[in-house]
Amino acid sequence: MNKLRDDLTDPTDITQARKRSLKEDRIFVFVIENPPEIAGREIELKLPGIIGRSRDVDMVIPEKSVSRKHAFIEMKEEGALTIKDLNSTNGTFVNGKKIVLAKILPGDLITLGRVEMRLESRSYAEHIRRKKQKIEAILDPLTHLYNRRFFENEIKNLILNDEKFSLIFIDVDDLKKINDLKGHIEGDKALKELAVSIKSSIRQTDIAARYGGDEFVILVKGSSRDVAEKIANRIKEKISFDFSFGISEFPEDGKEPEEIIKKADERLYLMKRKKKDEKFRM
Repeated sequence: MNKLRDDLTDPTDITQARKRSLKEDRIFVFVIENPPEIAGREIELKLPGIIGRSRDVDMVIPEKSVSRKHAFIEMKEEGALTIKDLNSTNGTFVNGKKIVLAKILPGDLITLGRVEMRLESRSYAEHIRRKKQKIEAILDPLTHLYNRRFFENEIKNLILNDEKFSLIFIDVDDLKKINDLKGHIEGDKALKELAVSIKSSIRQTDIAARYGGDEFVILVKGSSRDVAEKIANRIKEKISFDFSFGISEFPEDGKEPEEIIKKADERLYLMKRKKKDEKFRM
């Protein structure tokens, strides 16, 4: 599993930091400054470790200009951090200078392909505080699933790494009626109930998010439409109301996020239309 996301596997379970002495209380982090689409993302250094685009490395940067295994970072016995280029396609630069092997210090600018990152050193307590804020920023406050922005980043990363996946697009049937007849509190309870069912029906490596309103999305990694359909029906069995869903696959249904989402959305509305036609004939 992608180590960059290991801390986000269960966003509702934030592990308490163990106490450390002030001398030991330091964490090194790369803060991405460019390109704009991933600016602000933070990468905690796993030492010793490899940084690159592949999901198999220790520190993952989802950007095409970064080699799959781009550079190796370690802490020497004297406490100095070093970075070594691993024959990358676009090279490794420290403060604008191309390097093969170099020491790096907090404040240094590291460039891998198009990616520019600033090395930071912070206290363990400060790092935990920022990590909590970061996790809260990618969660939907009502359902505690991921939010739409996090989902959009994840689907881009999967496509970038050419990883097979299925997308389940879910829309709650008649949520407006629930809100109108029973009130928005009951409507919110229905959304929370669905979120709980989704969490208990998917694997730890899958990604579930609230897309907006009464719409939810699930990225089922490495799975076909048949597997995704079984998951969707499993979710249905655990809730007290109904929903419609549509499923698409990468790369069969498109090579861009918009194409994959659109295809799943089209199939969702085909299911909704079929339900309405059946109800009309009764």
